[in-house]
Amino acid sequence: MIASSGIRRSLEDRIVLCADCDATRTLSLLISGNLVCSTCGSDNWMHVPMTANIKETFFIKGELRVEEDLTVDGRVEGSIDLGDHNLWVAPHGEVNAVIHARNVIIAGALVGKITATEMVEIRLSGSVEANIKCPRVVIADGAKFNGSIETDTVSNAAPKVGLQKASSAKMSHSGYSGRVLSKS
Repeated sequence: MIASSGIRRSLEDRIVLCADCDATRTLSLLISGNLVCSTCGSDNWMHVPMTANIKETFFIKGELRVEEDLTVDGRVEGSIDLGDHNLWVAPHGEVNAVIHARNVIIAGALVGKITATEMVEIRLSGSVEANIKCPRVVIADGAKFNGSIETDTVSNAAPKVGLQKASSAKMSHSGYSGRVLSKS
């Protein structure tokens, strides 16, 4: 109990992503010991460590290589190489780039090509027009997606549950209409 209380206190006043506000917020500690979004009171949040930040007023064009997690709140055109780090495209962020990262979470607008080693997540406020190559893709109901998805990047690591694994998918604007192609 003391250990979890210490963890809770260490996250208090940290910046997190609130799923209900769909924005970065700070946490507040309730008397009950629960951590909630300081703006809306939701307990539906996740800790996203942000180390490098491209603010709303920034526009970067060219090749961007970063050795830490990156948040884009402004505009980026060109290429973004984060290696084994994460990219967060904030709700006001606009990215037109070829991206290489561990995880890519999009709540803003993204056009280009994404290669991720773990996951790509498109939030409700996200708008993506891209070819995605990664083992796992999450698209929120109502998010905008147009492009292709190739998930056959780590076929040996995929769990064997007796179901056919989709090797690629082509989807249109709504995120769910389209076709899924699988290998027989």
